[in-house]
Amino acid sequence: MSLDSIRQIPKIELHLHLETSLRLRRLAERQAAGSSADNPSLIADPAKFAGYDRLRRIRYASRAGHVPDALYTPDNIEQITYELLSETAAHRSTYVEVRVGGRRGFHLLGARRMLEAMARARKRAEDAHGIRSRFIVTIVRERGPEEAEQRVRDALACHDCGVVGVDLAGDEENYPPTLFARPLALAREGGLGVTAHAGEFAGPSSIWTAIYQLGAHRIGHGIRAVEDRQLMEHLRERGVTLEICPTSNLRLGLVHSMSAHPMRLLLEHGVPMTINSDDPMLLSTDISKEIESVVRTLALGERQITEFMAAAARAAFLPEGERAALERAVSGAVAR
Repeated sequence: MSLDSIRQIPKIELHLHLETSLRLRRLAERQAAGSSADNPSLIADPAKFAGYDRLRRIRYASRAGHVPDALYTPDNIEQITYELLSETAAHRSTYVEVRVGGRRGFHLLGARRMLEAMARARKRAEDAHGIRSRFIVTIVRERGPEEAEQRVRDALACHDCGVVGVDLAGDEENYPPTLFARPLALAREGGLGVTAHAGEFAGPSSIWTAIYQLGAHRIGHGIRAVEDRQLMEHLRERGVTLEICPTSNLRLGLVHSMSAHPMRLLLEHGVPMTINSDDPMLLSTDISKEIESVVRTLALGERQITEFMAAAARAAFLPEGERAALERAVSGAVAR
């Protein structure tokens, strides 16, 4: 399959971060805002590190200095969200779930104002491009359980802004799920979907605990599930979906090459999986490139890719009727 033909396939993406500071920086540069945005000194080559340490350094190296507080306005947040959704819609994405966890944005604007700005962008993008979207509030482990509980309460208060879930992200190895059991229980009780980054930088036990201690419905990345056959069976039987982000795994040194990526083994064991771009601006990728990589690696055809999209529809944090309609839409596109 060519990249052009891949672009024509209707897509659903569930693991997509709004890189707030990067997009605000780009917006400021484009508008010639006159704000100071000097390049930071690269204190260490990211390639010399692996896993979460490499992610920290890639993020640092990608920021052109300190983004001024003045750029955190509702209008700017609306604009960068609209741009992300427009870029995604250009790849014929019909539904996406966008994650937001920028601490400064929540602090400077307040969660409500920030999420309302994103909601305005959501409506604009749907009117202009037909793309539907919802939001997931990201909880960063390193910021502790108290902030995690506040983020959950923020999310619960913003159902009407299109918030449908929460995501536990950050340092898996040093901040175990047990610390966040209470906040995530509040999320579940309030009707929010729960996804957790696990099995990315830590082993299969991080996935088990995300499922049993946090009630995670989906797992961000989860590629180390291949190290535990019983876990793969559990994921298949319970329908716990992995949000696979191939380029992210490669760039962070978690796999040596795409041919070494555990996608094939996960697929052979019937583990539910979706394909995602993760941080498209940070990683210089997009959903079509991610699918192309999977097609090359696994020698898949259009129908098999559509099955990934159908799996994403089934795992979306939406009411059952809306999930079923999404699945019919992406599956029917190939049938026609």
